Amino acid sequence: MINSLGNRIFLFLSLDRFIIVVLNSTDEFVYKKESPTDNKSNQIDFNFLDNFLSENIFKIEKELNEFVKNIFLIIDNQSIFSVNLSIKNKFDNITINSNSVHKLLLESKSCCKKTLEDFDILHMKIDQFNIDGAYFKTLPEKKKCKNFSIEMSYICLPKKILKTIEDVLSKYQISLDKTLSFNYLSS
Repeated sequence: MINSLGNRIFLFLSLDRFIIVVLNSTDEFVYKKESPTDNKSNQIDFNFLDNFLSENIFKIEKELNEFVKNIFLIIDNQSIFSVNLSIKNKFDNITINSNSVHKLLLESKSCCKKTLEDFDILHMKIDQFNIDGAYFKTLPEKKKCKNFSIEMSYICLPKKILKTIEDVLSKYQISLDKTLSFNYLSS
């Protein structure tokens, strides 16, 4: 089997359905399979996931003539939650740049590290910038300020859910490339 980097495989998991999609380098569908889960609980049915992968991975590998090594996971689950926070830094009349933003983002992540140790951060989203009391959706270029803060959100998923999904995927020698929140992508 050959190994091509042009194909991308997406696995969508929700309580009521699973979908696996393969897109080629020009974003055309190469393979798509959807299965309703008939799930009566409020948790992902990992046995169903194992069976779903068993039914589809070999077909995909045969279609692509390559092994499936990585998957992008899109998950729709009620356990995903958002943590909103604001982090502020007081400057002495400096010009804001990407470096000052980067430092604040690292500081915010460091502040939340202990609180979120049992969760994977799927997305880190900047909601707005506050520069000397004025709010901006995008970072203004070469803006001087004394007070600078960032309002942001972390979109998180419990590590145990992601670990269980990774364990199921590992049976097929597949690893997660990225994990994305369906609700975040939809918004």
